[in-house]
Amino acid sequence: MRTYAIGDVHGRADLLGELLSFVARENQAGLDDSRVVFLGDIIDRGPHSRQAMDLVVEELARRPVSSMILGNHEEFLLLFLDRPDKRDIVFEHWVSNGGLAAAASYGLDVNRPYPDVREAHDNLVELLNRHPTHIAVMRSAATFVRAGEYILVHAGLRPGIAIELQTEKDLRTIRAPFLESDFRFEQIVVHGHTVTSSRSPEVHANRIAIDTGADRFGVLTALVLEEGRPNRFLSTRVSEGIIAVRETEPLQAAQSRAAAASS
Repeated sequence: MRTYAIGDVHGRADLLGELLSFVARENQAGLDDSRVVFLGDIIDRGPHSRQAMDLVVEELARRPVSSMILGNHEEFLLLFLDRPDKRDIVFEHWVSNGGLAAAASYGLDVNRPYPDVREAHDNLVELLNRHPTHIAVMRSAATFVRAGEYILVHAGLRPGIAIELQTEKDLRTIRAPFLESDFRFEQIVVHGHTVTSSRSPEVHANRIAIDTGADRFGVLTALVLEEGRPNRFLSTRVSEGIIAVRETEPLQAAQSRAAAASS
């Protein structure tokens, strides 16, 4: 089976829509032979979180073998809904991490003054609940997906710990202990969560990073995995006003270290 692993979207529905159209064109002859795996963080920061989630819901309905991995930003949204006792704290943390853009895309008037912030909370809860399919997809999202010799996660794995014993917190938020480790996991880890310093996909001995900063740099990346064929990387970006999907070459570990040192 061909797997398209898509990195962090962060509200860039324009880039995601073009990428999914490209995937559909490549697989017109056999939808059952391919799947899309979203690595999470569909929402926040970029301008069109709701529309991006619409695209995810449509893709999962069209191609039942596809799946979504829960990112830490979707987790913010679910905590906001599920923990009314801590809604103030959750909302403040969510907003400080790009959640205001998502709230606006779901219809909250973020420019209106709210003398009582609880009114904004109540309005947003109502607006989010108007999209039950979005919430259902987030609630049923995976923590990881296996694809042959690869394991797909949102953020990464803690070195030295079996996948079955990894915490959900690490799977969704880990950075330095994973990114700075040369530990060889049972499978090569494909992940997003941390934007690559090169703004290109990066291939390391133990991991492949495909968060290329869709919201910050306008580049959405997908890794195409297919047994018996070389990996391919797809880069979706706006060029001269036109959104285009092109194959791109990743940086290898030595190149990515050099890019990090010069940034």
